[in-house]
Amino acid sequence: MKLIRKSTNEAVPIEDGFLWADEFSWKPIEQKLERAINGAAIIQEGRKQSGRPITLEPADAGMGWIKLRDLRQVQAWSVLQEQFALEFEWPHDTRRFNVIFNHEAGALEAKPVKGIPAVSLDDYLNVTLRFLELEDGN
Repeated sequence: MKLIRKSTNEAVPIEDGFLWADEFSWKPIEQKLERAINGAAIIQEGRKQSGRPITLEPADAGMGWIKLRDLRQVQAWSVLQEQFALEFEWPHDTRRFNVIFNHEAGALEAKPVKGIPAVSLDDYLNVTLRFLELEDGN
């Protein structure tokens, strides 16, 4: 998996040990049901145009790692208010998503894998990354 900054085409590798935690909880149809005075259903509904959450969490404590140097790059990108491409690179899944960081939900969280502060840019951290998918044109 990798995160690509669209404005410069720079990429940061992200280990494959992440679980897309909210992949199947997205509901693309928004619906409101009310009742008329006579009990008839009044239903309003519409299709959401964008904003699907993509939360990448470690599948377990031994996965979902990212090197400190790459995490610092991702953190710097998170405040740029730009669009990125999130690209899966699994043999069974090569989807690509147009995303922004989901700051409302806390764009990223990180903890040292060893439980002590990192001493090298090559030390690994467990990370949770939160994005919002944007449809083309948004």
